[in-house]
Amino acid sequence: MVAKIGRVDLGDGPVKVIVPLTASTPDDLLAQASVVAATPGIDIVEWRVDLFSDAHPDAVLGVLPELRASLGSRPLLATFRTAAEGGREIAASDYVDLNVALIDSGLVDAVDVEHLFDAASGDEILDAADARGIPVIGSNHDFAATPKASEIVGLLRDMHRRGMAVSKIAVTPTSPDDVLTVFAASRAMRQLHPEVTFFTIAMGSGGVVTRLAGHLFGSCATFAMVGTASAPGQVPVDQLRAALDLLG
Repeated sequence: MVAKIGRVDLGDGPVKVIVPLTASTPDDLLAQASVVAATPGIDIVEWRVDLFSDAHPDAVLGVLPELRASLGSRPLLATFRTAAEGGREIAASDYVDLNVALIDSGLVDAVDVEHLFDAASGDEILDAADARGIPVIGSNHDFAATPKASEIVGLLRDMHRRGMAVSKIAVTPTSPDDVLTVFAASRAMRQLHPEVTFFTIAMGSGGVVTRLAGHLFGSCATFAMVGTASAPGQVPVDQLRAALDLLG
């Protein structure tokens, strides 16, 4: 199944590369965006709003038009990562207000919603996104371990059934077997649930191979970095592209 994020079709054709913007101030954010916009090999840009110094909707919407303009036609994914999943503390009501403001701005092509965050808040954001025709990337991040393959499959499937256009899981491997578990879960998803557009990542140095070769097992996207990584194990976009070209 294909999920359209701006001009990019996730789940169709080659694996897509997402690069995060991690700056904390408006000037640094726009400078970073200019560098990203001039860097080849990037399909989607993610703004990690939780890393921005002022994540109040007024401040975020204040810089968003210039940010959007600086990226040209590259799709923009807006993400506020909560503290429970490696980001920043936020009240459930503020999480809703921020994401709905981003959706209603008409200046983002998708938003990220954490699947295991407050369910009512997530559903409210999903409803707002559906009304605006904005796709939601459902996500779950485990910084302690790697669940069983069946659990990964279940989470990815549940995100899809909940109405999320794309399902994403990132885990932390503690052994090579954990990396194989991620590949096995991806393969099972591709074979048993072809209707689900998904990507899986094993974080950290032990999981780098999943960022380079995940598409061989069904993942539709992967993350790279320009400058500063937003998660452990991200590699520079030029190195990632070279590996993807080599693997085919």
